[in-house]
Amino acid sequence: MRITRLVCRYCGSILSGLGQDQVFFCSNCGKGWSLGKKGLEPIQVQCRASADSHLPLPFWMVKATVHVLKRTVRNEFTATMLKFGSRYEEDVLSAKKRETGGQSDRRTFLFPAFSLDGLPGIGVNLSKHIADLPDIIGAEENLPDICGGSISAVDALVLARCVAVGQEAEKADWLAEIDIALSSVKSALIILPCIMEVEMVAIADTGVSFFRRSAPGWDGMVDYHSAKRAGSDRA
Repeated sequence: MRITRLVCRYCGSILSGLGQDQVFFCSNCGKGWSLGKKGLEPIQVQCRASADSHLPLPFWMVKATVHVLKRTVRNEFTATMLKFGSRYEEDVLSAKKRETGGQSDRRTFLFPAFSLDGLPGIGVNLSKHIADLPDIIGAEENLPDICGGSISAVDALVLARCVAVGQEAEKADWLAEIDIALSSVKSALIILPCIMEVEMVAIADTGVSFFRRSAPGWDGMVDYHSAKRAGSDRA
């Protein structure tokens, strides 16, 4: 069994979080770390939430070249749906499809770094609003203490591909099958301020939100921040 000391390798501060966390943010110096095969490995961080933010949460921003290797689209969708149903079947629909592919473009994806039902869909919506994110704050400012980074840097690449597939499915044509590959990948942990509403959680200034009950570890994240705020008030 490998035991990793959760200590910032840059400034020596103790890193805290939840039991399932895979990524950590040092609120002292602003450095980010991910659990890897050799212990803590550095990751890039953009902090866009201050210590005064009600609920600072971690997100992944992934920049990559997306290669659409194959894209199969259904033709005559209405007639096909009435006759065969909406499920795509290669043999049944062989005469009612067209294939494209070979396109490549640069894309930036943004999605939660914590477990969330329907996470790829949230990622598709968030990725449309990257220009609406709050400004980056510097390490010399009052940095937040965060938790909940349960999605590793490796898993973030898998999820980025899922978000790319979701973006293709959102297009106006009737997507039946797609083969996508990502290259030239760069990722960074993004700390964003979030606001709890009655049943929803609003993500920064993006206009995107998710149901609190759709995050399996939500109670743990809220309890963590509540305890931190209570400790700060006593201090």
